[in-house]
Amino acid sequence: MLFNSFEFLIFFPVVTLLYFVLPGKVRWIWLLIMSYFFYMNWNAEYALLMLASTAVTFLCSRVIVAAQDKRLRKGTLIAGLVINLGMLGYFKYTGMLLDVFSRVCGFLGLAVQAPKVSILLPVGISFYIFQALSYMIDVYKGKVKPERNFFKYALFVSFFPQLVAGPIERSGRLLKQVAVPHDFDAKRVRDGLLIMMLGFFEKVVIADRACMYVDVIFRAWINASGAQIALATGVFMVQDLCDFAGYSYIAIGAAKVLGIDLMTNFRQPYFAHSVQNFWARWHISLSTWFRDYIYFPMGAGRGSKLRRSFNIMTVYTISGLWHGAALKYVAWGMLNGALQVVETLLPVYKPKHPKLHHVLSVLWTNVLIGVTMLVFRAGSLSTAVKMLIKIPTQWGAPWMNSGFSPMQGICLGVCTAILFAIEYIHEKRKTLTEMTDRLPYAVRMTLYLIAVMAIVIFGVWGPGYSAQAFIYFQF
Repeated sequence: MLFNSFEFLIFFPVVTLLYFVLPGKVRWIWLLIMSYFFYMNWNAEYALLMLASTAVTFLCSRVIVAAQDKRLRKGTLIAGLVINLGMLGYFKYTGMLLDVFSRVCGFLGLAVQAPKVSILLPVGISFYIFQALSYMIDVYKGKVKPERNFFKYALFVSFFPQLVAGPIERSGRLLKQVAVPHDFDAKRVRDGLLIMMLGFFEKVVIADRACMYVDVIFRAWINASGAQIALATGVFMVQDLCDFAGYSYIAIGAAKVLGIDLMTNFRQPYFAHSVQNFWARWHISLSTWFRDYIYFPMGAGRGSKLRRSFNIMTVYTISGLWHGAALKYVAWGMLNGALQVVETLLPVYKPKHPKLHHVLSVLWTNVLIGVTMLVFRAGSLSTAVKMLIKIPTQWGAPWMNSGFSPMQGICLGVCTAILFAIEYIHEKRKTLTEMTDRLPYAVRMTLYLIAVMAIVIFGVWGPGYSAQAFIYFQF
């Protein structure tokens, strides 16, 4: 069930209404049932996979707490990690590993052909497995107390707003929230709905409109000029942000309506002044997951510059592999890591014109991120390299017959400008609700109505359009 589907527009109000009507003691049970119903709308069988991951991490955590022997505790942790990462590896990387095996055999001159397999990747598997693993690791480290009620823990893993694409929550924040009832709060509901509205604006008005242009250019890149490829890459940067941040806003807003706070997942990433700063703003829940459970245990930035660089490259290589079973994702991750290593090695100096230097740093950072985004979006690594070569060598006109009308382009440009105005307001540590709360009630209601109508009118939906899945569902 997609957030941008009519089914969800029925599902969410019904779930919310009954949540506040039901007795407090059973509200978490209602959320658990509805969370599994939400997930089973994609593939009912794969709900068993999520249940298996939940059971394994729950039981391992109980054993870790009960065991007196350190070796048993560590062995149980390793077993839980191996089982969960094994499930993730089977569904996500089997095809890639068999393909690599066939290529290596061919290179060595061996007449061995690995069998072709077609394994459907369960939606959200990377997200809920990482969330479950963080709980088990935190229990092992003594950071959180183990949950005694299996079904409350199951709700923590499966909570429907952030189930399939994050934010990847920690048990210390989410588990205690979903386990207790929340009363109806008009202000929280209002704020949550406004956050959801921003998410829908980013997804159906901007991301799905940008997708029309990006898909054509990247599919027909051979016939595109360097300017067209550069423009399509810039548009994809907007699409990727609005698609993923849009999902996060809808998830955060939906949870807030129910009285639950989820962590911020995006914080104006295209206002970043360095690649390091970009990754402190983009997909924050995943970046901090890798920081806490891989980078810090490896020693973080301690030790020599070589050791620190190795740690950074390792984390971002793994991050690339997490995003997909393809060489381009590994290269994308390594490129992001390499850019950060270079930043750590560059000398630090105090600029004469700090504001100008900051603006230029933001622009240069976006150029670098644009290069990595092209690698991420291209059909393959070799295609990405050819497209990058084309940009400076075959410039040409920025337009082509893509079926993307001038009016669509104007609409996309105006809406993107509105979005970045909102992002700028947020960058200044202000929120839209803080600004609109100063207005008279009638004016606020009028603005909200106009915003809803704008989403309905300019959103990409209706006859001939099928709701577009969010980009990160494939990860």
